[in-house]
Amino acid sequence: MAASVILPAPVERAALAARHGWGPDSAPAPLAALATAQAGLHAARLLTPYVTAHTRNPAFTGDELRAALSPGGTLVKIRCMRRTLHLWPLDQAPDAHMATLRLRLGATRATARRHGLAEAGLRRWGQRAVDALAAGPLSDRDLQNHLAKQHPGRTDVAAIRLGIKWAWESGHITYRNASASLHREERQYALLSHAHPGLALTGRDTRAATIALVRRYLHAYGPAAEGDVLWWTGLTRAEITPALAALRQDLVRVRIDGLPDELLALEEDLERIRSAPPLPAGHVRLLAFEDPTFKGYFTTRSRYHDPAHTAQAFNTIGEVRAAINVAGRIAGTWAWDKRTRTVRSTLFTTQPAAVRRLIRHHLERVETFLRTEPS
Repeated sequence: MAASVILPAPVERAALAARHGWGPDSAPAPLAALATAQAGLHAARLLTPYVTAHTRNPAFTGDELRAALSPGGTLVKIRCMRRTLHLWPLDQAPDAHMATLRLRLGATRATARRHGLAEAGLRRWGQRAVDALAAGPLSDRDLQNHLAKQHPGRTDVAAIRLGIKWAWESGHITYRNASASLHREERQYALLSHAHPGLALTGRDTRAATIALVRRYLHAYGPAAEGDVLWWTGLTRAEITPALAALRQDLVRVRIDGLPDELLALEEDLERIRSAPPLPAGHVRLLAFEDPTFKGYFTTRSRYHDPAHTAQAFNTIGEVRAAINVAGRIAGTWAWDKRTRTVRSTLFTTQPAAVRRLIRHHLERVETFLRTEPS
């Protein structure tokens, strides 16, 4: 591992903005490239991936994401880091799936035990779900009803749902939102082999997958602390430490002005980071609720906001609220009001008039975008 490098904080913020596509330059337009840049698009909330794409590429439309997630598309939705939903390019999804599979199957087993269902029962219902989808995709309700009718007398709804979940978490089936609006969900299940022919989520060595996932994290979010890696992945130190050790020859220690932590970055990324010109003082971008950028850190997230505003910028379980970003730091929050179909916002401190005008422009633009689709 190379010796420590010291970076000015504005340079590091500008490098992150450029890498994640919300800097002054254009973001990568293909959604797979955008997802690669963020090491997966966070998708735990319906709006998040749509707003993430829109705030990077104002010409983006919801249909583009729906097409990317449709059969034969470029993205697949899986539950992975921190057991949350992410959208991954097909070639990268197996690493995220296998590195985090233990977390998801363990949680499913624990839930099943609370319902009196052993793992053998989970697997049986999971296989029944796979068999039911052999003829083609089914909605969530239709799949549950089909399984109940096929197995009369064994219609424990919890067992059926957990079996479907097991089949999905195991990587045999997939689901997408078949709704024509980003404001609603119509969950549709399909066999993975039907939705994404040639994609196999299972079979990758877990250790190799974890190393690849940590490398992608550092490429997207470095410089970062080991605690940030632990937070983002949801994995244990016993899993992360060997992965970092395997990458040791590719890493460089980094310090950022104002932060006490010694951070890690990939040496191959150092010149890109160092050469980023600082963001203009009036550079404004809106980021989504749980946007990948600020979701990527915990130990060192104070570099992107004033710690006095932590309770306003993050909720009590660590989720980052939709952010008004000025020059790479969280200057306020915004939210979509479903009832009034309007955007409301709060600034933490007074901003110059020119910056306030830019913020209003971006708020109006995201409001227009969210209003283009039916509620």
